[in-house]
Amino acid sequence: MSSKFFLLVVLTAISLMACQSNEQQSRFQPQMSNHISQSVYEIEFDSAWQFHKAMIQLQDATVRFCQQETDIAEVTRAWQQGMQGWMWLQGQERGPATALEQNWNIQFWPDKKNTTGRKMLAASKQRTWTVEVLQRESVTVQGLGAFEWLLFDTASSFSQGDRQNCALALAVSGALASRSQTVVTAWQSNPWTELNEAAWHAEYLALLANQLDYSMKKLSRPLAKIGAPRPYFSESWRSKTSLINLEANVEALQALYFAKGTGLDYILRRQGAYLLAESIAQQFERILVTWPDEKSVFDMLQTKSGYQSALSLFNKLEQLKYLIGEETSVELGVVIGFNATDGD
Repeated sequence: MSSKFFLLVVLTAISLMACQSNEQQSRFQPQMSNHISQSVYEIEFDSAWQFHKAMIQLQDATVRFCQQETDIAEVTRAWQQGMQGWMWLQGQERGPATALEQNWNIQFWPDKKNTTGRKMLAASKQRTWTVEVLQRESVTVQGLGAFEWLLFDTASSFSQGDRQNCALALAVSGALASRSQTVVTAWQSNPWTELNEAAWHAEYLALLANQLDYSMKKLSRPLAKIGAPRPYFSESWRSKTSLINLEANVEALQALYFAKGTGLDYILRRQGAYLLAESIAQQFERILVTWPDEKSVFDMLQTKSGYQSALSLFNKLEQLKYLIGEETSVELGVVIGFNATDGD
């Protein structure tokens, strides 16, 4: 089978998948309940739903690019929007097991040995990729980081508008659309409805603490030791969008903290911990209002002043972690255990 004919077959199959995905969108609905976790759950469901829509849009943009109906810039925009959507789910260790199982498939990070670069370079030399074949390969070639390599790595001809790697790009975008559908399907059920108030407080606090801890690792890893940063450890260093990603992480945490009606802010104030609730609210505001103008941690770490700015941001996040992980846990009588990002 010639590579051109194979690509035509792949394009036809992917186009049909995209149409089916669009037709299925209306069936995704959140579970409704009166449980105290409902407002937090609805944020999680909406985040999963928005991410799935973004992956469908990435798949569609890739199909149209490979059919020569649009340019690479539209594909890049769709990928960037997808990354922003993923930041609202990234680092989770609480929620439906089926959704959490997709984390590594959707994004392989940290990539300490540039495994993505090596695997993608090898994959780009093969022209006959399908979603099914790709999903049997390493997670490094089937997620958001793999697509970033296609769009931004200097070794990728796809980034220059070359369509020779369309089969690979279509397979990656198709795999992401499939994984994201698994995630939103899992979030159609609230995993917390059986928890009593005390158990829910522990689960809720752990949800926030785990995601915040993961977000902070995105600064601590590249910051490394003073005078010896590791910029290639930063997330999305190829696209230079690591700080944009991190800002979305903080915005997601803020939304979870204030979850309407029954969020942690409400819980603390109801218990009379007004000063603590206000301190957390103000810390979120302080972090976002003073956010660095730069978009890339990689670029910031090239200068002493940039390093200091990144370190300052990390310290602000560390203060937020203290308020949530220490002060709030004491107030609620909750013990937060270690999570999977510890010890790296």
